[in-house]
Amino acid sequence: MAEMSWTVSIQISGGPNLSASSAPQSVEATDRVAVTLAAGDSDRVIELQPGAASAIRLILIKSSRYGAEFTAKASDGVTDSEPVTLDGPQVLTAGTAALLGVAPQQLKLSNASADQDIEIEVFVARDATPS
Repeated sequence: MAEMSWTVSIQISGGPNLSASSAPQSVEATDRVAVTLAAGDSDRVIELQPGAASAIRLILIKSSRYGAEFTAKASDGVTDSEPVTLDGPQVLTAGTAALLGVAPQQLKLSNASADQDIEIEVFVARDATPS
């Protein structure tokens, strides 16, 4: 079984520097998906994981470009979450995945740009055998 830890560091000029990190935690499965999202693509489905939100240890979404025209929604396969603007890297850890309002089994990515393709990378770490 793999061990995963993460660290976030924030530097504010003329202000505080903050950091947070997790202790190493066991993860049974990891997936990394890289896709090109063509201009005009809507609700392109990326399969994340088959289980409940409680199985998620980390979701990271990063893109080659950020802006109001790029969005992501989580879906349990039936119901979609509200869209989230990809205005920067998105990181959801453990319990924060529940804030999506659905068990994140899929991501639906959209690119409303008329002429700019983007590269999206999604990383998921999860418990493959939740109790």
